[in-house]
Amino acid sequence: MHANAILCDLDGTLLDTVADIAFAVNTTLRDLGRATISTAAVTAYVGQGVDVLLHRALSGDREGRVDADLLQRARARFDPVYIAVNGQNARIYPGVEEGLSRFAALGLRLGCVTNKPQRAAEVILVQFDLARHFDCVVGGDALPQRKPAPQPFWHAADRLGVPRADCLVLGDSANDANGARAAGMRVALVDYGYSEGRPISEIDCDAVFSSFVELADMLEAHDCTEPR
Repeated sequence: MHANAILCDLDGTLLDTVADIAFAVNTTLRDLGRATISTAAVTAYVGQGVDVLLHRALSGDREGRVDADLLQRARARFDPVYIAVNGQNARIYPGVEEGLSRFAALGLRLGCVTNKPQRAAEVILVQFDLARHFDCVVGGDALPQRKPAPQPFWHAADRLGVPRADCLVLGDSANDANGARAAGMRVALVDYGYSEGRPISEIDCDAVFSSFVELADMLEAHDCTEPR
């Protein structure tokens, strides 16, 4: 599994952020006169950006959609609440900091490709002292397309100056895996995080890891940073 760059997801891969997301979702629902939902439900709805999250939360269905006016009102409430609480109850997953340092020591370029809004992504990466590890950050509103479209991955590869085929996507869901495949990239998934209720074992990927350190061990042991 050769790589010269790793493109990391953020929510559910680098950081456990669902408590803050759930707070913003439930504040939005209450303000719109809707019943709140469980953190477990929010976890299953995370992964395809804020609009999809709100469609799901408002409809109570992972495939559900609400009308444009309701979505607009929900988004107008969600955005400032989430910016205010972003990172307050988040935590770094075990092994992430060590793993990122070891990736860099192996000569890998690092990018963060997330469906979290650009501003929120940049703020939380700085807050947890992770921004220093990344040569680029591509948020969910940075381009017209977001994951699982391939364009965010292509954009990150181009910014890093690394051929697309030499990039490894590291994420936690089918959203990451499908985007990586569409982009012509290999993909490794962590076995924690937010997989939209789908077992990792059912998702097409090249490898599954329990921590960034485990992936660093594999890359180091097999000299996977050198082209084959």
